[in-house]
Amino acid sequence: MDQALRTRLVGEILQHLAAHTTDLTPAEMRQPTSAYFDPDYAARERNALFRSVPLLFAHGSELAAAGDFVTGELVGTPVLAVRQDDGSVKAFSNVCRHRGACLEGEPRGNRRAFTCPFHAWSYGRDGRLATIRFPEGFCNTDKAERGLIALPAEERHGFVWVVPTPGGEIDVAAHLGPELDAEFTGWKLDEAPCERTANFTGSTNWKLVVDGFLEDYHLPVLHRQTIGAYFTPNLHRFDAYGRHGRLVPVRANIDKVKHLPAAQIDLLSHAIVLYVIFPNAILVWQNDHFEVWTVLPDAKDPARCSMTARLLAPNRESLVRDKPLWDKNWKILLDTVEQEDWHTARGIQAGLAGSGQSDFIFGRNEPALQHFHRMLAATVGG
Repeated sequence: MDQALRTRLVGEILQHLAAHTTDLTPAEMRQPTSAYFDPDYAARERNALFRSVPLLFAHGSELAAAGDFVTGELVGTPVLAVRQDDGSVKAFSNVCRHRGACLEGEPRGNRRAFTCPFHAWSYGRDGRLATIRFPEGFCNTDKAERGLIALPAEERHGFVWVVPTPGGEIDVAAHLGPELDAEFTGWKLDEAPCERTANFTGSTNWKLVVDGFLEDYHLPVLHRQTIGAYFTPNLHRFDAYGRHGRLVPVRANIDKVKHLPAAQIDLLSHAIVLYVIFPNAILVWQNDHFEVWTVLPDAKDPARCSMTARLLAPNRESLVRDKPLWDKNWKILLDTVEQEDWHTARGIQAGLAGSGQSDFIFGRNEPALQHFHRMLAATVGG
């Protein structure tokens, strides 16, 4: 994010602050609640949203050296991402080509080769089938044709992106669009190493988790005893970047500098910058670090999801030097999100099907929420 954009956003925020206004949409939006629990709709979502677009899978620093790997699942597709000897990253279906067993069972590590725990077929880092135990039993099997199934993968803006469909294509820059791609370049996310990561599962639809990030309306209410006091109530800027978006909630400390010209106010000290990366990733600038959230629907149950949270330190020196700070930030993050946001989301999910409520109302003061669901509906259809 360049300085000109920061100054423009500060000026617009100051105008809102003086007028006691905020960014508003033209009208409220009604969202069918069936989108959060209907199995048929969930199946359409999985096909439309999670099969053909680049999904944020890992941070490049998690694959620092040749042979480093990360495994995971993208809505039913088991993925193995590996740093290659030439520095590139490749992704494969984490499935042995002999009998379909899970090839690599560890979440991360380093391997010279990957050996199946079922019959010890072995694969190189590049996915090629290297050895078949007792090869006499497979004299008609061409090893060149039985390498791991490749998945489209690309490393950009410090992240490893994967399309979980064999034979597909990937173009992260085109997916983000020129404006957002350029803005991400300015953040130098490839220089912000992943300090820690954690995985969670939840008894809620994936969209309810994403929804919790997309409006600041709830901050002084739900989070009144934790982080609510640190924000100016109901004050934000929102901009759409195609299917993606940028939401900027404003910190309460803006009051101390509101008398200054916009060019003298540092936006990043007085606001949170939150990006919605369609369809399921949230990137948040938190003044001294980044948080990255990815939320995935369960492969079968629309009332369940999985989440991964990452904390990105600003540079490698801060990984050790500022560890007490990251410990503190992580505790605040988990206490707030897990005990307040997710607790509320679980309650919403539990009452959806039987409550008789056919829709939600997204207010005019919830523009990021409206945009996200309009883009989902346009992509999924119906």
